Amino acid sequence: MPLFHLESLNRDAYITSIATIQDYESIRFADQSLAWWDRHFSWNTQGCAVLCNENNEHLCYLFSKIDRYSEYLTLYNLFTPLMKQHKGYATHMLRLILDQALKKHVKRITFSSVSSSLDFYQLLGFIYWGINDIGDYYCNLPLPQSGLDGIIAMIQESDIKTLIGSNLTKINAKIDENERRLTPAQILIYEADIVKLGKSYVREELKILKELS
Repeated sequence: MPLFHLESLNRDAYITSIATIQDYESIRFADQSLAWWDRHFSWNTQGCAVLCNENNEHLCYLFSKIDRYSEYLTLYNLFTPLMKQHKGYATHMLRLILDQALKKHVKRITFSSVSSSLDFYQLLGFIYWGINDIGDYYCNLPLPQSGLDGIIAMIQESDIKTLIGSNLTKINAKIDENERRLTPAQILIYEADIVKLGKSYVREELKILKELS
């Protein structure tokens, strides 16, 4: 079985790494991720994590951040270049990133997923409270002590109040009424997505809990 490890890339190392990517769509997303991180965060504080194999080949990239209080691990941009996709690298990457976060006593994980990434995250057991202000699906959950492999069991064994914890106000602020702001084209995608997600989309359960609180 291949051995994987993580490395942290500074800005120059990231640019050198993505220069080896050959397909246009992966290059475009890698460049967009670079520009987004430049606008919002300092590379001096945290760079981009890359998943490497035993030959130190760069397989998958993830921009993420742990807040100063070690409350949240936030995932921003996760991508695998086209030629390396469908080999489980993104799952390996997330497993190692969550394990690192647990060692730092991080309590929760949060991210927003675009429609095209829902299948990947749903297989790992994640659920969504609603959509954010740009129509991406918002996840905010406790980080189980067993890491990524514990997500499915946690969702099955926990009620909504337990999963939310003390974060009801934060979650509502992120997703409240955003579905009303979708364009007609976005509504078609949204309606298809929530059918596909089924019980993994818990917007109605959240509304009920908010009314009772």
